[in-house]
Amino acid sequence: MRVLIIEDSDVLRRLIETCFRSFEAEFDSQRLPHSGQRLGGFREADLVVIGVYQPFTIGIGIIGRLKSRGNPPAVVAITTDTRDKSIAQILEAGADEVVKMPFRPDDLREAATRAMGR
Repeated sequence: MRVLIIEDSDVLRRLIETCFRSFEAEFDSQRLPHSGQRLGGFREADLVVIGVYQPFTIGIGIIGRLKSRGNPPAVVAITTDTRDKSIAQILEAGADEVVKMPFRPDDLREAATRAMGR
């Protein structure tokens, strides 16, 4: 399984990798780009974990681009903005699951498993 982590925090990227250690995954990571139109990492990731923070425009743009691919990856968004309106925006953009921070490793693994099962 190929996992792309799109997150600015080095610490959080390492935590996410640790959460998926038992998944036998190959990881690539990148920081949030300055534009939702720019996206590196695996061209064909199976799972993308993305940090979506205010302003949402970049994260939402990236999720939309990922989901418009011919074979879109499962997308799990993590966010510190736990307002219902914000969660709804992330899901409307195409995220399969949203994990609110702070989270437990099991929360992230369960969200990824649900997202991959869709």
